[in-house]
Amino acid sequence: MSGPQRLIPWLTLVMLTVVAVAGAVVGIEQAPEQATLKQAVTNTLDAPDYTSTVSTSSAAAQSQNLVYQAPDRIGGYVDTGTRRIYVAVIGSVEYQSTQVSTSRSSANLTFIKEASQPARSYDPVQGYLPYVAKGTDVTRDGDVYSFTVTQQGQTAKFTLTVSGQYVSLLTIATSGTTITLAISDVGTSPAVTLPPGAKVTSSSPPNASGAAG
Repeated sequence: MSGPQRLIPWLTLVMLTVVAVAGAVVGIEQAPEQATLKQAVTNTLDAPDYTSTVSTSSAAAQSQNLVYQAPDRIGGYVDTGTRRIYVAVIGSVEYQSTQVSTSRSSANLTFIKEASQPARSYDPVQGYLPYVAKGTDVTRDGDVYSFTVTQQGQTAKFTLTVSGQYVSLLTIATSGTTITLAISDVGTSPAVTLPPGAKVTSSSPPNASGAAG
């Protein structure tokens, strides 16, 4: 999968939004009032599994619904408008379906496969939480924590909600874009597998980029 439908761009849209500010967060020492937040982040990152949903408010709005199963599985779907692509990483292999309508069943789809990067490299939770755990000047209002980071003229506001032992919600707001990451079903998410009736090929089917749903 070397074309634009390749699995790697799952997170390109949302990750590039904060790449300019991420460097400012890494390496900052923890403030004492962050102990609860830091522990919740650690608990979430170390959980055996969880479900995440990501959405963006930018013009190129995209949403993702993914289950991460440690240490080497992630799967779900990515929606752009009314079109959907089902995706999975199982071990060292990544799978991506033909593009279909969001209303179409996930059964009996054709998946392209190829060698994969580690599953955690596609997971928005593993991608974002290590950054926000290193923030500074954190303010707390009950279970909600927030801070801002500015670098190269761009400011991002991070807001996290802690529910029990885990982070349940993260928003990252920059000029013109808000990323929302919700985390649920920690420790109780379904196993990551290909949908029923999946057909697997190692090359792109003719309708890979525009299959009718």
